[in-house]
Amino acid sequence: MLKVPERDPIPEPLATVLVVDDAAATRHLVTQTLKQLGFSTLSAADGYAALEVARNFRPDAIVTDLEMPRMDGEALIEGLRNGEIEQLQDIPIIVCSSKINPQTLGELSQLHVEAVVPKPVNVRTLAVAALRYFNAV
Repeated sequence: MLKVPERDPIPEPLATVLVVDDAAATRHLVTQTLKQLGFSTLSAADGYAALEVARNFRPDAIVTDLEMPRMDGEALIEGLRNGEIEQLQDIPIIVCSSKINPQTLGELSQLHVEAVVPKPVNVRTLAVAALRYFNAV
């Protein structure tokens, strides 16, 4: 009698993360890093596109740049925190940006951002932050 070999079950993704950055290379780097950690990903090139993706797919977490055309990352975060999409008001957010200064960090703290990863993105720093803040969602 033939036996069917046992298969390892396909692991469930840890969470779905929306990656928002106008630079395609950075979006790709962040997306690939998150996928290697077991997250599934969605992507958008600016805040407007991110809101549309978030409305349609309800991600579990977000990684966003701050400096983008049309709608920047701060406006995106403010919109989410202020109930633009009610179910996502408390979504965990990591910011990846070169705009790291005391004023910006203070503003991001007021917006309850979980972590800030400076650009150029260090994948290890991003991985540590993602596993810390997105693993429980």
